Amino acid sequence: MFETVADISFIAGNRRYYSGDSCIDVSDFISWANEFEEINQFTDWYDQDYMIEIELFANKKINEARLNNKLN
Repeated sequence: MFETVADISFIAGNRRYYSGDSCIDVSDFISWANEFEEINQFTDWYDQDYMIEIELFANKKINEARLNNKLN
């Protein structure tokens, strides 16, 4: 789980994602990591590329969060 949080945080940093509240961002990254791990609990990472999947997932969540921040 820590690796997933770190990867999501790294991806978000590279995309310069910041909601304006770092505590909310960290909470979101932990929540997203839990969601990713739950979705992929039975994924065979020998058959799937973890880095591609985590990047796709994180980018989707970041895009959704940015859209929600603009609407709120």
